[in-house]
Amino acid sequence: MPEIIELLATTLIQSSFIPLNSYGFSPCLVTYLIRNLTGDQRPIEDCYCVFDNHPFGHHRDEDSFARSARQGCVMCSDFPFHRGQEDQSDKAKEYGYFTIFKVAYDGDTLCMTVDSDYGSKTIELLPVKPLWTPGNELKFNLDCSTDSPQTWSMVFNWMKTCSWFHNGCKSKSDGTKYRPTRLLEINYPKSVYSGSPPTFRLVSGDGCAQGSPYVTLSYRWGNKPLGSTLRLLKGTSSYLERPNPINFLPKTFRDAMDIAYRFGIRYLWIDRLCIFQDSEEDWRKEAGTMQGVYRNASFCISALGADDDEGGCFFSRNPELVQPTLVNLNGKKEAFRADLEDTAWRTAFLDQPLIHRGWVLQERLMSPRTIYFGRKQVFWECSEVHACETHPEGFSKFSPMLDSSPTDQNKCQDDVNFGLWKQLIATPIVPGTTTDPRMQLLANWSTTMSLYSSTQLTVPSDKLVAVSGLAKDARKGLQSIRPGRHRYFAGLWEDVLIETLAWYVRVGTPANRSVDYRAPSWSWASLDGHIIIPDTFLEETTELSSLLSADMHFFGEDDTRELKSGMLTLYGPACIIETGVSSDNQCEVKAFRRFYDLQSVECNKAEEAWLGKPTVIFDTIDDVRSELFCIWIVAQPAASRGWQASGLALRCVGPNTYLRVGVVSCYHLNQAEFERFAEAFARTEMKLI
Repeated sequence: MPEIIELLATTLIQSSFIPLNSYGFSPCLVTYLIRNLTGDQRPIEDCYCVFDNHPFGHHRDEDSFARSARQGCVMCSDFPFHRGQEDQSDKAKEYGYFTIFKVAYDGDTLCMTVDSDYGSKTIELLPVKPLWTPGNELKFNLDCSTDSPQTWSMVFNWMKTCSWFHNGCKSKSDGTKYRPTRLLEINYPKSVYSGSPPTFRLVSGDGCAQGSPYVTLSYRWGNKPLGSTLRLLKGTSSYLERPNPINFLPKTFRDAMDIAYRFGIRYLWIDRLCIFQDSEEDWRKEAGTMQGVYRNASFCISALGADDDEGGCFFSRNPELVQPTLVNLNGKKEAFRADLEDTAWRTAFLDQPLIHRGWVLQERLMSPRTIYFGRKQVFWECSEVHACETHPEGFSKFSPMLDSSPTDQNKCQDDVNFGLWKQLIATPIVPGTTTDPRMQLLANWSTTMSLYSSTQLTVPSDKLVAVSGLAKDARKGLQSIRPGRHRYFAGLWEDVLIETLAWYVRVGTPANRSVDYRAPSWSWASLDGHIIIPDTFLEETTELSSLLSADMHFFGEDDTRELKSGMLTLYGPACIIETGVSSDNQCEVKAFRRFYDLQSVECNKAEEAWLGKPTVIFDTIDDVRSELFCIWIVAQPAASRGWQASGLALRCVGPNTYLRVGVVSCYHLNQAEFERFAEAFARTEMKLI
């Protein structure tokens, strides 16, 4: 207790927080002042103090708290509010604050707890290692701009380390031979005193000198009218092919050329200026080469924080809102910092405009290394290191995985292994693992497409086109493992088609179906929303249905791009289901009935209610209805115990022809009970469009 008092007293002197008790003063604070200002050397143990009587004012109101959370405070972000609970604490309200905080030891661990009337949050305070200590992972002093010499020193160091020592990053490309069809050539004057402005011009990739590196730009076009944007058109090609001042370009493009120049690279690829925007033939041809363009670039410049082409790559910032906070405590020589600082960078990364753009996922995965220029920090991403300005040595829990071998079950979810591609920063879900490389690649695909499904596309019809390069890469990987056709069906692989047909929309976040046709209803690509594509094929599964035929029609020869139509013919146990009423996209199933006599079939007995009620997760709100058809497709052991069967919820639109409208789940005590249930329904041939 004496140590706690001393810690609190000094914390108050060094901060703007206000000590509180029933008298308006903290005895431990008053004693601390007396000891220091009057020379009274009474031991701190003589102070009468009870810790619970000494909270400290934190935020006066909810608006102040919310503003702090938006700015990335590790204590205020992701706060666990529990509104409506009867056991709410009134301490914060009693003292006139929205939140209050305390500092105390929990055993040998020093903790800080923030309390509100609706919940609390505790963090551990860790000693800060001196700057010269090996393994010091955090940087506590940043400059006020992401274009500072300090920042560039870090970026150059990341690049040098990767180029010299990361064999995995070198093997990702064949940059000395590959050239995009077109590139922008950058020319800076040899002398700053020449008075000539730097220029750019559009050149043929074949005309570039052998071995000349190039970089790519990943950015948001923005919402400006296309007529006011500089693009490669049949009418602008002659203008772009002659030297033009860089200053005429949008700021994001100018900054990208400056970045390339700093690395001594003369060539830059920007989609808008290197692909004819008024030629469908050229766009289709070039879109099919995206995997080569990004994979063979020296690196990718990501304009992470820019809303559009005028947002730029460099930003001013308040360092105090970005760098980790130091906590100095009386009686302790070392400073402390919150354990949550290890992952505080995630908010600064995931809240950036670019990260939600659909094409970006493919660009990130394909590029051997990416430099992200965010509003608050610059980030580095390659196959062996993820880093940022506050973590210049890399995120401490990152462990590189360059193949599809089994991984540590305790690995950090901030980093995901996609096998064929480099790991990505801050992905929210992790693929399952297996010793089978083919199954691992397919699991990685399911995870990748689940991530991609919730991103946004300016042109909705690009849903499959924007991952066409990834699909080609995945097929190449599958063929190297097991030669064969490995047919690709609108975002799903025939290898595990039956299992992955059971994809579903996240409950509570119903999707929207594309207005214009771009994929059949049984494909996740027909929807815009957060889709979860299962990887249950990694576990023990029983396929209940089989694929009789797949009739796919494409606009061209490339089966990874747009398609005209797609029909699957499945053969499996089918039934009619009746659902209840629900306010969201999940409804309880009231009855399962057989086709031929409409007799009801019991899913599980009343005493087995713990198994979970049978449900339908509808794809969209418009799909919700009280009577549906269902074909059961797969079953596997449930996560806890028992067995779960999954089927497709269908709407009849013609003779033996159905549209998918959702996924059905029911639970059984064991495999025998599940088999009894499935055998009650006649096997039927059903055509899905």
